[in-house]
Amino acid sequence: MTPAAPPALFRVVPPGIFGPLASPNRQHYWLLLCRLFDEFFGPDAPLPPSTGLPRRDITAAIERYLLTDDPWEKEDGEAPDAGPGQRAAAIYERFRAAGWLRQERVGVREMVSMSPVVSQLMSLLLEFSERGPTFVSARIRSIELQLQQVVEGRAGADALDEAADQSRRLLSALAAMSLQVRDLMPELSRAESTAQFARQLFEDYVSRFFIGDYADLHAAGHPLARRGAILAMARQLETEHRARLLAWYREHLVAGDDARAAARLQRAIDRLRELERIDEYLARLDEDIRQANRRALAFLDYRLRAPDRLDVLLRRAVAGALAAAPEALRLPVGPGTLADETRLRPPRQRARPIPRSANQVQAPTPEQLARLSLLRRMKRARLVTPEDMAAYVGRHLGQGDRIESTGMAIDSIGDFRAYQLLVTAALRSQRPGGLRRDDPLGRVLRGFRVELLPGEPGDSDYLRAPRFVLHRLRKTA
Repeated sequence: MTPAAPPALFRVVPPGIFGPLASPNRQHYWLLLCRLFDEFFGPDAPLPPSTGLPRRDITAAIERYLLTDDPWEKEDGEAPDAGPGQRAAAIYERFRAAGWLRQERVGVREMVSMSPVVSQLMSLLLEFSERGPTFVSARIRSIELQLQQVVEGRAGADALDEAADQSRRLLSALAAMSLQVRDLMPELSRAESTAQFARQLFEDYVSRFFIGDYADLHAAGHPLARRGAILAMARQLETEHRARLLAWYREHLVAGDDARAAARLQRAIDRLRELERIDEYLARLDEDIRQANRRALAFLDYRLRAPDRLDVLLRRAVAGALAAAPEALRLPVGPGTLADETRLRPPRQRARPIPRSANQVQAPTPEQLARLSLLRRMKRARLVTPEDMAAYVGRHLGQGDRIESTGMAIDSIGDFRAYQLLVTAALRSQRPGGLRRDDPLGRVLRGFRVELLPGEPGDSDYLRAPRFVLHRLRKTA
């Protein structure tokens, strides 16, 4: 499937909307926008009339803000001695020209409002700037509940799209978390004192950037252990409920276009399947957090052991030595040669090693060499490396996405051992929490996952074991 074209952002929002936020006074423009949004246009503000608010109310509010806090820099085209009223009118015109405010004439009055698209963009920017620690449990629980409603027929494809978008946002947040942890440590290292470093470490590093439920991610009762059920519901929606979901898309979103409806459904299913890769993101985040902890502990240990203000003491010592009289710089030692060969410690005489007789080397017999070679070949035949497993699975999967254990052949000892490992992985996946990330089998199972099938064990030519199915993991962008 060809990738979708990027959405046209400036067909939705005004083209110059980011102009004030890219100027030298961007901090002050942003503060004014937040105040106007909270007081007049936001969800916490009183409901404005349908025709908008009078223009003089908006300019008076901007002027009031300038009178209480006016640290602005002069910009090009601004009058050098402009008063607060003139500057408030100029700021209002800047917001109106950029698209943040919309002005309409109602009778003889000029009324001001904020368009729904701009209001939604402002809400998203505020939500992004006020983001806190991510709670994986809440997002996984929300995704599962929405998919359950879709499977039970109590919700349509709109709930499916919302669950797919939440899955994408969860993975994006986990991916960005590693970069935030790595970027935070150089900033903390610039702290002027040990107390400041410790305070920033626990306030910024732990409280603001950590996952809110990071300590419970590996618990058996954490909702993250239910991701297998989420993936199963996604497969069920793709097969059993496909016709109902396609009908919803055709009726509500794509105006009867079957191709666009199928593409929209496939996009939602693919985003849900990305949850298969959440272990990769969590493993990388664990490693970044361990490295950050080691760096923080090493820095704290250095700051606690090193003398306080060591650089100040060195500068004072150098300045005092340069300004002191020559006789004051004399070393406090007695007369005579300071360094002489007679004062040196004599070299240490190492005792001569005791002569030893070499052990007699006896060459192995041909039978012993043959037994040793046979033993090595037996051990190698029973050893399954990731490459051996990939070759065995790839020989059976081919171009397909799944295969059951009944369709897998055992033609050698290596095939037998690979089949045994797949059975073991299928059994371990049924434990609470699934296959743990530190399980040695995780290094062998690359590019696919194993799911245990219910029912009686199946019989093969060499083994009686539970039945299972292999699923290929799709790589997503």
